[in-house]
Amino acid sequence: MDFPCFEVEFTKDGAVFEPAQGEAVLEAVSKAPPVTDLFVIAHGWNNDMADARTLYEQIFQSVSQVKGAQVVPGVDERSFAVLATLWPSKKFTDEDLIPGGGAVAAAPVNTDALRNLLEELKNDPTRLGQRSVDAARAATLDRAKALIPKLEADENARREFVEALRGVVDPAAAHPDDGSDAFFQRDPLQLFEDLSESVVAPSAAGGGGGASVSSGLGAGAAVGGAAGLKDIFGGVLGAARRLANFTTYYRMKERAGTVGRVGLGPLVAEIRARRPDLKIHLVGHSFGGRVVTAAAAALAPQTPGVSLTLLQAAYSHNGLAAKFDGEHDGFFRTVVADSRVSGPIVITHTKNDKAVGVAYPLASRIANDKAAAFGDANDPYGGMGRNGAQKTDKVADAPRQLLDLGELIDQPYLFRPGAVYNLNADRFIADHSNITGQEVAAALLAVASVT
Repeated sequence: MDFPCFEVEFTKDGAVFEPAQGEAVLEAVSKAPPVTDLFVIAHGWNNDMADARTLYEQIFQSVSQVKGAQVVPGVDERSFAVLATLWPSKKFTDEDLIPGGGAVAAAPVNTDALRNLLEELKNDPTRLGQRSVDAARAATLDRAKALIPKLEADENARREFVEALRGVVDPAAAHPDDGSDAFFQRDPLQLFEDLSESVVAPSAAGGGGGASVSSGLGAGAAVGGAAGLKDIFGGVLGAARRLANFTTYYRMKERAGTVGRVGLGPLVAEIRARRPDLKIHLVGHSFGGRVVTAAAAALAPQTPGVSLTLLQAAYSHNGLAAKFDGEHDGFFRTVVADSRVSGPIVITHTKNDKAVGVAYPLASRIANDKAAAFGDANDPYGGMGRNGAQKTDKVADAPRQLLDLGELIDQPYLFRPGAVYNLNADRFIADHSNITGQEVAAALLAVASVT
């Protein structure tokens, strides 16, 4: 990497694993000649440190190339460094988050997949790339596995199954903006009933339409962003698998918030106190978007010199909103309302992102709401990386797009501090992890130039 890079590893509880790593960052930003700008970046769905490091290297290689091309004014004399976070996330695939299985062998497919999901939920590593199983957590999930043969016929078994899943996550992270409050509040039998029904899967080719799937939550004949997904088996076993999928999603959401709030946020505040003039640019991909937004929410109101860039963020598109349903603010509303980020907030979003466009609303769809356009801006449970920030004041009025380097020369971004920008990235971001190109790098530099 062309820029000085300082790794800081966080445990699942948000603690800095090696305190010397935090001290190294603080020392580096205090030295002369001073670093003028610090990128603080958080990865999302990864299995190991090698994946995260590769992602960071590719992103900042592009940043270095774009900076050298001198197409973004105002950054030529800046001195950049990178704080690269490492935190114990989980790698998801379509099969993990989108219940699969065709009609022919639906029951055995879903039974085996459900057992595998529950077995994997036992893994609760302290560090990225580790495997660690807590005895009490494992016992709870073994109890849920033992209930599988009884789920079809026994209401009490279905109730116990839901209570077992509730027992391995913390309700403190639940919120109406993604329907997760309903997971803890609704009657278990009603959850099973609602999650056994079909909904509408999105089509990347259409704006608000989608392909209806007759046998559950997913896409069989859908096109565009939902193309290639298998048909879904409905019924009790399908609902049980969706509940296990949701628990997996919720656990990662919970952990990302903890790492940001308990670990990264205080470290950023300490860096700010040490260097009041330093420009700090929070950047998060996928669930890492939740990490850095939680860190921003932990900063003091009116914190100067901090920007926020969300690259295909995997949290609610109402996360920054005011009274998105007429009653509730988004989980991270204070980031905007209290100017905890004073620089621009820039969000890439695309219909090409199947993980956020399909899997995210599937995982969030615990409340009994069958939106006409699954996953898009009209869905209460759409994702930030699919639609950008919705129902959020300070969003720039004119539609914005991610630009290539040639376009920047004639039409620079001209971001304003304190404003929120949704950048449609359909032309350049082909899937959830396709965020390392020069177009994304140019947007990062444009944010830095006005912070």
